[in-house]
Amino acid sequence: MKNNKNGGLFAGIIMGLLMVIGGTVFLWLNEGNNVRNIKTTDEIEKNIVEITSKSDCSQYSGQLVAVGGNFTVEDKTISDDIFQVSIHSAALDRVVEIYQWEEEEETDSEGDTTSYSYKKVWHEGLIDSSDFHKSGHDNPTSTEYSSDSFYAQNVRLGNYLLAGSQISQMETDKGFSLSDDNVAIPDGYKGNGKYVTNAENLDKPQIGDVRISWKYNGWKEVSLIAKVSGDSFVSYTSEAGKNVNFVTEGNRTAAEMIESMRNQDKLMKWLFRLVGFLLLFIGYMSVIAPLTKLLSYVPILGNAVNFVFTLTLFLLSLVHALLVILIAWFRYRPLLSVCLLAVCAAIGVALFLLRRNGRTPAVKTA
Repeated sequence: MKNNKNGGLFAGIIMGLLMVIGGTVFLWLNEGNNVRNIKTTDEIEKNIVEITSKSDCSQYSGQLVAVGGNFTVEDKTISDDIFQVSIHSAALDRVVEIYQWEEEEETDSEGDTTSYSYKKVWHEGLIDSSDFHKSGHDNPTSTEYSSDSFYAQNVRLGNYLLAGSQISQMETDKGFSLSDDNVAIPDGYKGNGKYVTNAENLDKPQIGDVRISWKYNGWKEVSLIAKVSGDSFVSYTSEAGKNVNFVTEGNRTAAEMIESMRNQDKLMKWLFRLVGFLLLFIGYMSVIAPLTKLLSYVPILGNAVNFVFTLTLFLLSLVHALLVILIAWFRYRPLLSVCLLAVCAAIGVALFLLRRNGRTPAVKTA
């Protein structure tokens, strides 16, 4: 039993070290990607040509453009043939959800004991229960139907035909209303509100029950940033190596779309920085866990030890993350990094001189 416990502690230390290494690499790659995003949006802003949907295709062939306006779906309908669901739209999604067990992991405040709880949820796709830590929570291993997406083949924005890569970015934001004449219900299933289901009672579902619904694209206008190719569009590859094929709802200007791209990049940058920091923090906590566990047995120390170690490791993780970001910026944007350091050094020198002058005693005169 003791060997198992020691093995668990050793495994925790190894996992913690791997998380610290992973967090470091993750932060480094994120900063590189951030720099490429900045360079790409700057390049787009410099080179983009704003056109209308009625502009001559041949005139702008090979150019990076921004265009928007009302679009037309020339296909009569798009269909989910299995259920005979059809609609006049650019995109249609079939959403298949299965009622299943979901495992949740909980670790005590000392990081020593892990417990598992289980709850029933509607989940799109199958949850593998073979790795669950407690038996008696078995999920189905196969399903008769699965989620799928369907797209129109002919969507025109004025003189231009949207490519599949643009149509697939058009969100399915509207729920499809079911009725007896617009859906084919298979044997063993029935209609229930917006769902086709095999559940006897959707208010009290059983494990393995299935509910199926549909969503479609309800946009009226679309705007995009891409490269003109013939009478259609393809991705634009920036000098930084990023592919740009940006699609959004509404009739928007180039400046508005570029600002939206920048905001998305900033959001992902800070989100990934947070993920990297958490990987470092949890990793350090795992590495130090055996020591904090040992010291927690000292009668007077107890919670105080945990608090001090947690605060110390939090600050260590923060410094670690900041150093990785700083070094990464030296790698990816050396000139800017040197300028920032020069500014910081100048501010430091100025503060030092002001403090020094403030301490200089006044000269007495007769």
